[in-house]
Amino acid sequence: MPEKYDQDARPDEKLLKLFMLLLFNDKEFSLTYLAETINCSKQTVARLLRRIDENYPCHLLERKSNRQKFYHLQRPSMSFKTAIDPAGLRQLALCRDLVKGLLPKEDWELVNMSLQQAKTNLPRADYSCYQDANVGTRLTRGHINYQTKQKQLAELEKCILNRKSCMLSYQKDLNGEIKNYAYAPQMLITFHDSLYVSGWIVSETGPVRILKERPAKFSVHRITEVTAQNRSSEELPVKDLEENADFGFLRDEPFKTKIWFSKEVMTYISDRIWSEDQKITPQDDGGVILEMTALSRSELISFVLSFDFKARLLEPSDLAAEIKERLLKTLEKY
Repeated sequence: MPEKYDQDARPDEKLLKLFMLLLFNDKEFSLTYLAETINCSKQTVARLLRRIDENYPCHLLERKSNRQKFYHLQRPSMSFKTAIDPAGLRQLALCRDLVKGLLPKEDWELVNMSLQQAKTNLPRADYSCYQDANVGTRLTRGHINYQTKQKQLAELEKCILNRKSCMLSYQKDLNGEIKNYAYAPQMLITFHDSLYVSGWIVSETGPVRILKERPAKFSVHRITEVTAQNRSSEELPVKDLEENADFGFLRDEPFKTKIWFSKEVMTYISDRIWSEDQKITPQDDGGVILEMTALSRSELISFVLSFDFKARLLEPSDLAAEIKERLLKTLEKY
């Protein structure tokens, strides 16, 4: 007896997949293509097509050409009210492509399916203006797998939307201690291809009270558990992270800094906004000096060292001395 095409897929799953493929794509499909896509025989696809034609309020059109059958699902004519045009939908599709790999697989597939559903609400005259082709992608080195964090992300999102606190378990280091916090999350953040959550560490019982002066940020992939509480955080101030226009993600006390960059990287430095108050001054050697306000000493050190000998921290002097000490320790390893 021949082996089944897909031993795990149930008949209702195949039917749903076939119906959605036809519904969300206003074009013809060959019987061969449908069989390959659904991963079953042509006879099974033909049987499923008959069920769709007999039981759903759509008319299935069949056409034969060169001994091949083609199918197209003609949806019932309806008057849709849509608040999006093809250009807007195309931009959302670009966003979908750029976050692939950052979101858990199920969440990304939900985004993709929502876009396909939105496409069906476009007026037919606009169909030709919208092409659902991948025009962007996301490349990174050493990416984080968020597949196992879907539950935590869903709970954080629910707390943010409903302005509720939660109990958050966090393991900063791989083999480190798991610590528990009463936490009022306010915003999810992407930074350097990683997901973070920003919010307030709060009191564990009674009315929600802020315990720390500044919001706390946690790496989502290091969060082991999130349990939503029925405690409102609506009275807490909402920190707008976008208003932070200085250099640094992790906040220390703001400080002024001055960095020299060689001519090899001066274009890269000049093309970007590092701080709202930045000043870039060309130098006689072809390089530039960047002056700006920074928020994180550790991030500034990593930033300068990432340019190797093409950058030198001029101010503050104590941080420059720390960089020198790190370089000497690094040299000892070689």
